[in-house]
Amino acid sequence: MIKKLTSFVFFLFLWTFSYSQDYHYDFNQNCKSAYQNLLFLELDSSAYYIEKEKLVHPHNLIPVLLSNYQDFLKIVLEEDEKLFEELSNEKKRRLSLWKKGPKESAWHLSGQAQIKLQWAFSRVLFDEYFTAATEINSAYHLLEENKKLHPEFLADNMGIGILHAMIGIVPDQYQWAMEMLGLYGTIDQGLEEIRKQMDKNSNHGFSQEALFYYTFARLNLQTDPARISELLNYYSTEPFESFSQSSPLLHFSKAVVLLKKDNNKAIVHLLKGPEVSKTRFYYPMFLLGQAYLYQLNPKSDSVLLKYIETYPGKNYKKTAYQRLAWSHFIQGDTATYFSSMRSLLNEGATLLDSDKSAQKEAKEAQENELPHLQLLRCRLQFDGHYYEGALNELADINSSLLNEELLLEYHYRKARVFHEMGNYIEAFKSYQEALEEGKESERYFAANSALKMGEMAEYQRQYKKAQVYFEQCLELDFSEYRRGIRAKAKAGIQRVKKTGEGM
Repeated sequence: MIKKLTSFVFFLFLWTFSYSQDYHYDFNQNCKSAYQNLLFLELDSSAYYIEKEKLVHPHNLIPVLLSNYQDFLKIVLEEDEKLFEELSNEKKRRLSLWKKGPKESAWHLSGQAQIKLQWAFSRVLFDEYFTAATEINSAYHLLEENKKLHPEFLADNMGIGILHAMIGIVPDQYQWAMEMLGLYGTIDQGLEEIRKQMDKNSNHGFSQEALFYYTFARLNLQTDPARISELLNYYSTEPFESFSQSSPLLHFSKAVVLLKKDNNKAIVHLLKGPEVSKTRFYYPMFLLGQAYLYQLNPKSDSVLLKYIETYPGKNYKKTAYQRLAWSHFIQGDTATYFSSMRSLLNEGATLLDSDKSAQKEAKEAQENELPHLQLLRCRLQFDGHYYEGALNELADINSSLLNEELLLEYHYRKARVFHEMGNYIEAFKSYQEALEEGKESERYFAANSALKMGEMAEYQRQYKKAQVYFEQCLELDFSEYRRGIRAKAKAGIQRVKKTGEGM
């Protein structure tokens, strides 16, 4: 009897040991700590918890996903192409290992999709668009399948929500391609999915990341005035209020929202941010320099220069040089304006619309061309929401002395100030003048005028009229800020079509 019992206990031990060695997905406390440190951009601390979990539970696969996320952050924070190339083989190895986990788990498909999306977004930084598109397509279908199998697994809402929203701005004439690939989605659907993740899991770490992405999607894909108040309400409610004070990512995204409403408050907020040296996150420094510039404050010089000297990546480098040049120009230092513009030509990349615009101005500066002082000061004060100051700059301009291009900008600037001050009659009049004068121009003034008139008509519930202006925006051929303006026009068409049909 004792022998049989001993054999049974030994068998049970072997079975239990064998089972414990099976690969599995367990988002336990070590993994939660690692993930939280990733969101705080404390990459060394995150690595500690990842390695600790690997040592204690070597068959837990969640550290595979966390390691991938860690590499993703290292690559994108510093736009490190060399590191990207060194780590690119890790994707295949990690996917192979991840797939050894239980197929019935909600993490099984979710993790594959997250790994692919992270590599896809990394590839975009280095112009690998075709491979990125393939990975995004694969991730989309994995997330859709997982949503059907595990509808209550909210960790996927952030990824699928962003994809649905981005699919939603694809123009009607290309929807056939989306349908052929089996890709479907709308802006409202995507934002609602992300919002659901935040509202249902507000105390979970995933909610932080969800609010970060929701902020930029809400700001860029929708135009209703309520969006700023809605976002600030999130940031002033726990746990997000605490996160926005200590998390570099949420601190940054809150600053972006504040810059849309109150430049002075944005500066105060940015000055209280986490130290750059600890996070390797440099964009808040760029935002602070730009916010000082909106005040016409010379403090912008040192902040922008520090960003230029310390940021190892390429994006917003040209824009930072341009803003530094502007700061010196409005202080009367034209020599430093031209030297900054010369430096700009050989620094950074032209992937972003603002960097492309900066490059264009730098080439013009080679011909000793200077910006129009009052129009530039008007633009800067308008961007900082100092509307009375912007109007005063315009009042000092004798429009009869302006050439065609400057007169186009003059009418556009006037329209933007009146629009934000709520004087729609004067705004519409000046937008119309800018649209007519700028139809053949490569500058963005006419296109953005059409976009803004569409938004004004949409706000006044004149949906057919709004659609006409949004479509007119897409018909114009212009080079500056093209990607962003056209994306907003496409999103506008989708909104007014849906709203108009629902009436």
